[in-house]
Amino acid sequence: MRDGMFGIVYSGNAGFGSGTLIFDNGRVYGADTERGRYDGMYLFNEASGLAEVTLKVTMPANTMSVFGISNPYEWAIDVTAAIDPKLDSGHVAVKSSLGPSLQAQYKFLRGLPDAI
Repeated sequence: MRDGMFGIVYSGNAGFGSGTLIFDNGRVYGADTERGRYDGMYLFNEASGLAEVTLKVTMPANTMSVFGISNPYEWAIDVTAAIDPKLDSGHVAVKSSLGPSLQAQYKFLRGLPDAI
């Protein structure tokens, strides 16, 4: 898997969103424009050639999600996806613990900087 920063855009049954994910030596973290936070990991599956991504998405209170859900408290869901690490961009189905899937696009933006 190529570590670095990736831009994402996604759509669900109640809207669309965008954000940034950072892939860093097996860890994945990031945020979106509605202040959702992403924390998780990825593993490279040698059989499929895909990076399997597992994320906890934490939504702030009173923020409408692309699933059409808003809560008066902070809440979280789990999502999974598999991406092709050889591609600079692509489309992917994102499965959620809520049931519905999202359609997403990702694009490699840059590699991670070396420590100073």
